[in-house]
Amino acid sequence: MRPVRSIPGGLVRAFAGLAVVLAACGDDAGNSATAGMPTSAPTSLPPITTDGTDGSPGTTDPGTGSATESGGLPTSTGVPTTTGASDSGGIKLDLGQPDFPNDPTADTDGAKGCTAVDLLFVIDNSASMGKHQEDLSAVFPDFVDAIIAALPPGTDLHVGMTTTSFYDGSCSESTVNCVSQSSEQEILQHYVAPPATTGENGGQGRLFEWQGEHYFALNTDDDPAALKAWFTAAATAAGETGCSFEMPAAAAGWAADPATAPTNAGFIRDAGAVLVVFVLTDEPDKSPEPVSQWVDKLVAAKQECGGKNCILASGLVPDFCYANPGDTTLKTFLESFSAPPFTGNINGDPSDYAMVVGDALAGVIQEKCEEIEPPA
Repeated sequence: MRPVRSIPGGLVRAFAGLAVVLAACGDDAGNSATAGMPTSAPTSLPPITTDGTDGSPGTTDPGTGSATESGGLPTSTGVPTTTGASDSGGIKLDLGQPDFPNDPTADTDGAKGCTAVDLLFVIDNSASMGKHQEDLSAVFPDFVDAIIAALPPGTDLHVGMTTTSFYDGSCSESTVNCVSQSSEQEILQHYVAPPATTGENGGQGRLFEWQGEHYFALNTDDDPAALKAWFTAAATAAGETGCSFEMPAAAAGWAADPATAPTNAGFIRDAGAVLVVFVLTDEPDKSPEPVSQWVDKLVAAKQECGGKNCILASGLVPDFCYANPGDTTLKTFLESFSAPPFTGNINGDPSDYAMVVGDALAGVIQEKCEEIEPPA
């Protein structure tokens, strides 16, 4: 395997293969876009705890769709849980995976190791998302540093962004207990599938154009300053004018479909490349079912690499909705790929963003990169 630089700090070993416990839901209240770029990123992480308490169901205000938490947090499944005392600000995590390798000389098998990583950010651009977009922008530069440190020298990065909107026009909608109060017909009326176009920049799975580029390409040997500046500005430029019928799973799927090639061609590589889908949303996913159709579109773009085995999912999502059995679309989508999704609470402290979009996620990508066969 090609030499891999170790990740600074001990976070990656603690966070390998995590499933985050979830408990609160966002809404689409508010209608003013937030502009500008954050000036600094969080420099410290919240205390990490693992809590095994059971949670009682949350309630959602019918008028706003915002969730009210009423009880403890449910634990997530899939890995052993270590029980400890609760704290007031930390994310509840399930731990139980082996350490990431941190010895660059441990494996000299040159036949393995990815040569490229494609990062697709699916950004909710509905009302109420301005602060969340700013928080993501604030931590992105540190994530770039972490992923460059984690990946082999000379790895090619592509970073692109699409939004959750599939409709350009009036989109008033509410949710109760993370279930849309709109009928299936109303949801479908707000779903305009490619190749038809709404003309919205970044809509319908098409990559968001910023400063003349639909995605940013960088080699890990290059100065990352331009990538940091491009994405931190693009993420907030997505704004809050998109449709409230958010469809992140559909957006990710269409991003890989030939129907969006006029804007997306060249972004997703196949052989030797890891694809990372990162979702930022504060509402339930209203993507039309079945979820498998969105997964299949991504897998079809990764056949030479190994299909699902070359795709990772991550995101900052509304905790309560993500764990609510009434809203399974996004959870099912993110859990459809090669490893448990690495997720955190979009409504948490900005330092929570630093944990998800930082050394830990970079480490998950590093481990996956080491498994991938390079192109022939």
